Amino acid sequence: MFKFIKELIESFKEGIEEGKAELKAEEQAEYEAVEGLISKFKEQGNPTLENLFLALSCPFRSVLTLGEPIRLMEFGHLEEKEVESLKKLLKRDFGIKDAADVSNVLEELEDAHDEEDNLARSIFLSGLNLYILTSAVEVGYITFEEIEDFCNEEVSFISSHVDSWQQFGELFMKGECINNAIGRLFLKKNIQLLLKKKTSPWCIFSWESISNVLKTKS
Repeated sequence: MFKFIKELIESFKEGIEEGKAELKAEEQAEYEAVEGLISKFKEQGNPTLENLFLALSCPFRSVLTLGEPIRLMEFGHLEEKEVESLKKLLKRDFGIKDAADVSNVLEELEDAHDEEDNLARSIFLSGLNLYILTSAVEVGYITFEEIEDFCNEEVSFISSHVDSWQQFGELFMKGECINNAIGRLFLKKNIQLLLKKKTSPWCIFSWESISNVLKTKS
């Protein structure tokens, strides 16, 4: 009887150790993947347009997704459950469930943009537009090519009025107008993380690099 119990205990201990080893291996693999992406983007120098559009939509993207922010710098890195969650949020928050809905919502936001002479509100609306468009690409409603010109306009507007990621974050929160107190708290917390975490697009690419990208595009 005691021998049987002892064998059970030993087997249980072995199972725990194997689980720890597997978890450690997974953590190491994730760490190496993240470090590899950091090296890739730093060697790249300036962001691509894809990197740039996604980086400026990160205040919302970072709240709604899991894992390191570096995953938010390119399309296609979200897990299937995250993509499905994004679809639900687009429908819940903006009534978007297909490409036609994306166009309708953007027309409404553009009208609000035109009527607003408050800089902070305009910066927020530009960031919101970028979030909606990049999310629509992420879930497959539209293509990157379809959003490129519109996103360039929003990025150019932001770049012409803002001098740093810090100022962008501050103006974004000052102009934020769609969330309740709890939602604003989450946004503010994530903006703070984006400003200081080494895996954040805002820490990997300098604000000055935005101008370099826009110059090559024009």
